[in-house]
Amino acid sequence: MKKILFSIASAVLLSSCGGSDSSSVESSGMSEKDLIAGFEGVRTQFKTVFENPNEYDQAKLKPINDSLVFFVDALIADYPRSASLPEVLCRAGVTSLNVKNGTKALQYLNYVIDSFPDHQIVPQSMYFIGRTKEVLLEDLEGAKESYKALYRKYPNTVWGSNARASVELIMKPSILEESLMSDEVEDSTETK
Repeated sequence: MKKILFSIASAVLLSSCGGSDSSSVESSGMSEKDLIAGFEGVRTQFKTVFENPNEYDQAKLKPINDSLVFFVDALIADYPRSASLPEVLCRAGVTSLNVKNGTKALQYLNYVIDSFPDHQIVPQSMYFIGRTKEVLLEDLEGAKESYKALYRKYPNTVWGSNARASVELIMKPSILEESLMSDEVEDSTETK
């Protein structure tokens, strides 16, 4: 337990001093297990703030995400072939998307696809690449292409279906508006 707390404290200290930059991460000196445990501990803190309406504050999320970046970048530098790395990278990509850091989100998600092309988490990573392009970068054409590539490669997955629906919504946003309007009508008739 002390090791994990020390690891988290080290990450916070390093990230606040600018030590989380991936170019400065040579070797963390930590074991793969400790890096993953540190990542999961910080990720739990992030989820607590992100998913709790009473705690949610975008400003609180940034330093927590910086600590996540430390662990992920150290894991990439020290254990680039770790069996746990694809899942860690995908989770870190989604977390970076949630704090509006499109650069890190794309870096981590693309790393999964490029380095672990046969891993089961690739479709999910591909989907969140599309979401990052759509939501953060506001690159609708890039998002559509990402979603289409996902659907062509993995049409029979949940992520492929989500990608297809996302393309439809980009191409015809009125579908979403109609759906929201019908939900509002249903809600108003149920309350009467």
